[in-house]
Amino acid sequence: MYRTSTALALSLAALAPIAADANPVKISVTIAQYSGPNTFLAMYLTDKSGAFKSTVWVAGDRTRYWRHLRTWFAATGGQGADGVTGASVGSGRTLTITPDIAASMIDAGYVLHIDAAAEGVGESPDEIQVPLTTAGAAKPMAGNGFIANFQYGL
Repeated sequence: MYRTSTALALSLAALAPIAADANPVKISVTIAQYSGPNTFLAMYLTDKSGAFKSTVWVAGDRTRYWRHLRTWFAATGGQGADGVTGASVGSGRTLTITPDIAASMIDAGYVLHIDAAAEGVGESPDEIQVPLTTAGAAKPMAGNGFIANFQYGL
């Protein structure tokens, strides 16, 4: 019993700095109206030098289509996502997620990117590129293809 309690306490103590640094970021993406299959999205972060850091979310769990999310797929070395996926998003629909992003990434030069694609309709790599800043939070922006509206909140 003592060993189990101690191990649990040590495990939770090790996670405390991660939880303390986590910042829920609300991301909303509204897909433009169009005819065709649902849109796949890849949301990911790069650092101030442009190097890939992590996948935030992938909307579309059919991995065979991930290669059409070109910029993200290349940045992951063709590996794709691990456990951060959900359904693709239909025309005119809004996807809202609230992933935890390290507070140390806000106002530190990190950029949130979104690639978009729909089978037989087209691809829109890096449709959204927005620095993660407190000043940019809650400011809507339009994409240039599949995304009608995007914004994030801290």
